[in-house]
Amino acid sequence: MGSKIYKRNKGSSVSRTTVPVESEVAKEASSVAKAQGYSVVKLASDALKLAVELLRRGITPGKAIEMFRLLEKALAFDVVPVPLSYLELVAKKWKMCEDEEVIAFLRETGAKFGKIAVQDFRSFGEFMAVASQFFSLLSVSRLSFSRSGNTWRIVFAGTGEMSVKCLGYFAEEAIRQFGCTVKTTYESNVIVAEVNC
Repeated sequence: MGSKIYKRNKGSSVSRTTVPVESEVAKEASSVAKAQGYSVVKLASDALKLAVELLRRGITPGKAIEMFRLLEKALAFDVVPVPLSYLELVAKKWKMCEDEEVIAFLRETGAKFGKIAVQDFRSFGEFMAVASQFFSLLSVSRLSFSRSGNTWRIVFAGTGEMSVKCLGYFAEEAIRQFGCTVKTTYESNVIVAEVNC
């Protein structure tokens, strides 16, 4: 890797460093940068800044791409962030997580989401690796994952025991799309899922 310092206006300097990259990536980066009216140097600098910030958080750039793809899939379902405490309030007030129509909707939507996720992730383990990093960024989620052989133990603590069932119905069907079996138990406001793949 070679490096030269170039002076810019007003005393700032730019390091021109040669960084080896795959030729296809370089071509695509140059093409996309030009199409967006972005200089290749600015794109490279911003990309490296982003990579450094991700790595500081324990996320590799490759994992970040997978997390973004997972987010795109969630957004395809018109997902909007709401506090879990709001979901619990609604569930308690109208008993919606006990309504057969709501349960059927959640299971159907979970199955659709799972089918889409299966297209991008080769296995449930690969999906969990991305999902665990994704959810670790959300301070409201209280998730833990552990694995022993082919069995995953997923524990989620919600804000209340009424809404936690709604989340469970959705998750069960999404998980089944990976060809896994899932046994879910509800302990107050905690979902414990034993998943075998």
